[in-house]
Amino acid sequence: MLEKIRCVTGSMRFENGKIHDVFFMGMPKLEQNTTLARSSLSLGTKETFLYLAMLLNLGGRMDTLNQAAAFAGTKMFQALSDSGITAADWKAAFGIELGSLANWPPSARWPSLLLTLPITDATKAGKIVEALLQGDENGSWTPAEKDGVRYFSKQSGASFVAITPTIALSDQILIAGLDPTSVEEAIKRARGASSELAESQTYKGADRLLPAPTNFFAYIDTVQLYSRLDASLRPMLLMAAAFVPAVAGSIDPSKLPAAEVITKHMSPIVSSQRYDGDGYLAESIGPITLDQLGVGVAIFSSFSAAAARKTGLAAPATALPPGPSPSPTP
Repeated sequence: MLEKIRCVTGSMRFENGKIHDVFFMGMPKLEQNTTLARSSLSLGTKETFLYLAMLLNLGGRMDTLNQAAAFAGTKMFQALSDSGITAADWKAAFGIELGSLANWPPSARWPSLLLTLPITDATKAGKIVEALLQGDENGSWTPAEKDGVRYFSKQSGASFVAITPTIALSDQILIAGLDPTSVEEAIKRARGASSELAESQTYKGADRLLPAPTNFFAYIDTVQLYSRLDASLRPMLLMAAAFVPAVAGSIDPSKLPAAEVITKHMSPIVSSQRYDGDGYLAESIGPITLDQLGVGVAIFSSFSAAAARKTGLAAPATALPPGPSPSPTP
């Protein structure tokens, strides 16, 4: 791919109280006769603070996935070749639009994450999923069927956040999530014709800021995300300050501003990538851009890990989706 790049340029400017990043990479178009449909948008709810959609041809990257899995010490993708499943079978079974959503209801302590893939051949898709799960050496998956949808789930080991990875396989879509309830609810929404997220004024306003994407789209409701983080982490910080002297000597939680004081200055982050002219054009608008958010999360994570080691606290293994590279989505 690097040999195909002819030029790279980028800019950043302040625009109506927001930051607007533009990145252009001159190169031939990688995908043909396909464009981003954002079909997984129907799964969004009023509690969705993150929505991603991208073109990702996993079927054309089978060799790379096998090498990465071997390097990581897992045999999940090796199980595909052992079962006689080829890249052509994957391409026939699944579409190339990968979707991801994160929902965080006020009553939940942590968010739920969903990953989606469109299905074009349900029989082949079922065989591929079964082969992948049989290659999982970390535990057995329990199959079930409900209303014509196949479910596979397994109980994870003890951790800071208890999860039960679940995969749902219908005739039209594959949905993977961290618990059975969120996956079953997503399957129900997939059968509906409307989307709470698509109809929200916050999403509509952010979507209008950039041209329609052809390769990648991202939306983050920073107001909702910050409010949920504040509600979940503030009690933990107060408790840490009360029982850990090192924390109490560095932070005074009582002086932290209320969430409303911060969120009134926030707005959504939106990012769009498309092929324009003779190259890929990626744009992002928000109080910070998507790439800047990814850098900030990485820096914050490193400081949090260092602070945890200093105070002797065990840092929870939380993960936020990194900001995507502005390079074209394969």
